[in-house]
Amino acid sequence: MITDAPSVAPEATDPADAYADAPRDPNRPRRARWVMLALLALVVAVGLTWALTRGDSSDAVAEAPPAAAPGDGGAADASGDGPQGGLAQFDLNGDGVVYQSGMHPWIVEDEPGTCPICGMDLEPVPVSGAPAGTVEIDPVTLQNIGVRTAVVQERQLERTLRTTGTFEARDAARETVTLRVGGFVENLYVDTEGQRVRQGQPLLEIYSPELVSTQQELLLAVRNRELLGGGDGADRLVEAARTRLRLFGLGAGQISVVERSGMIRERITLFAPASGTVQNRRIVEGMQAAPGQPLMDIVDFGSLYLQVDVPERDLGWVRTGTRGVVTLAAFPGEELRGRVDYVYDTLDPATRTGTARITVPNAGGRLRPGMFATATLYGDLSEVGPVVPAEAVVRDGDGAAVILALGEGRFRPQPVTLGEEANGLVRVLSGVEPGDRVVTSAQFLIDSEARLAASLGAMQSMPGMDMGESEGMDMDQPAQ
Repeated sequence: MITDAPSVAPEATDPADAYADAPRDPNRPRRARWVMLALLALVVAVGLTWALTRGDSSDAVAEAPPAAAPGDGGAADASGDGPQGGLAQFDLNGDGVVYQSGMHPWIVEDEPGTCPICGMDLEPVPVSGAPAGTVEIDPVTLQNIGVRTAVVQERQLERTLRTTGTFEARDAARETVTLRVGGFVENLYVDTEGQRVRQGQPLLEIYSPELVSTQQELLLAVRNRELLGGGDGADRLVEAARTRLRLFGLGAGQISVVERSGMIRERITLFAPASGTVQNRRIVEGMQAAPGQPLMDIVDFGSLYLQVDVPERDLGWVRTGTRGVVTLAAFPGEELRGRVDYVYDTLDPATRTGTARITVPNAGGRLRPGMFATATLYGDLSEVGPVVPAEAVVRDGDGAAVILALGEGRFRPQPVTLGEEANGLVRVLSGVEPGDRVVTSAQFLIDSEARLAASLGAMQSMPGMDMGESEGMDMDQPAQ
């Protein structure tokens, strides 16, 4: 007899244990993240719909601005500096304060409250109604940073250049004494370099065998002409001898003396060809000199060249005829006047300067080559227009600007186009008008403040927020 085995009831399975043994879905954290994003988007959409459909939405909500291109003013409107008054249009009670959401800056109320989107308290924001780019500074800060201003004037500018130079002798005022015939220096009457001589003053005597023989030929030709009673042949011989002596440097008077006296002059005197100062004396008594050899220079210092440096930026207006006033440390309080008579075509690549030449009269011979001098060059007058102090201009890679003082502690950067600069003033071609007031000190601090305010305004005008950086929410962590 077979007895059936007692049936054993199966053990009850714990639901918790079954869930623990089930395989874990790897996509579950991603689905949870998308669910959270969807819920958040739904909350934002409901909040916007509620805010836009309120009965007083025209007074309470500022329309969310689109992403603005740089420079189109969108950022200025969002930050309260728009051309229609910005946040001032929401100040219905006129107390000068509106309340704005920090997370959603297009939510603006004229009374305290909470943001309908995020529920955060609205923050008070002062309303100034100032134009775009304006910054406000309290009087205490203005005094601490030392802000000074100047009024834009309307006037002409005269370009000036203060530079230095060195005196040089004029090339045309230099005479070089040479010999046309070889000989020996017998007597030298100029024994000191720098000695002043007059035109026609004896300089030296030479003995030249060639000159002696030519004089003998002249006297022989004269005697033959007298013996022959004249004639074309005899006259030609006399004239040929005279010509040779003239080519050797003898004057007509010296040749005539030889003919009348019938005596040969063994020594011939050389005279100064011009008045001036002896320089570069290259001879001494007893030395032999060859034909064409320079013996000394005679330089007229009645006027000198002043070679002055001209920076590259000023070469455009310094030209022939530019007026110059010259001063020297050797003669304090005295001014010498002259004009530029030549501008050289070369430019020094090391110093980036050119050279201009001024002819300066040297009355009394007090000026000497090699002296240093200071010259001030004066250009033509500019057209009448607005001018500002040079220190008021703020230059950067984008151009130039000034800081306009609008009054009551308000300032605004203003781009300008610049013209000529002279005597610490700059002519403004566009950007300001006569009577405007510009900042001449601490303008860099104000300009930086204005740029920072514009950057913050542009950041506030961007719709939405970066969910990846939301505090307390890490989207990369899987759900637990």
